[in-house]
Amino acid sequence: MTNRVINDLMKRRTIYALGRNVHQEPVEIAEVIKNAIKHSPTAFNTQTVRAVILFGQSSEDVWDIVEERLRLEVNNEKAFKKTQAKIASFREGFGTVLFFTDKIKNPPVLLIIQ
Repeated sequence: MTNRVINDLMKRRTIYALGRNVHQEPVEIAEVIKNAIKHSPTAFNTQTVRAVILFGQSSEDVWDIVEERLRLEVNNEKAFKKTQAKIASFREGFGTVLFFTDKIKNPPVLLIIQ
C-alpha cells in the first residue's frame, strides 16, 4: 500500500531560481499557507505556529533588512558577496513567509518539553 502524502514528500524539490511568474493571487497563496498552518498537527495540539506573509515592496524590504544586518555579521567581503547573491535570489521571489513559534501560547506545555 502506498501513502500519497509520503510519495509527494519524496518527490518534493527545492526551486533555487525564484521568480514572480505566479498565476495565483496573493490572497489565494495566503489562504493556502493559513490552512496548512491551521491543519498541520502540533505537539499536544498547541497550534503555536504563526506566519507573516509579505508580497511586493514589503517582501523586498524584509530582504533589504536581512542584507543590512548580515553585512554587519560577515566580516569577509568575499564571503559576503556569496551571502548577498543568495539574498538577492530570495528577494526575486513573489513573496516571503516568515514563520514564528508562539512560545507563550501554552506555557505548561513548554515546561514539559523544554
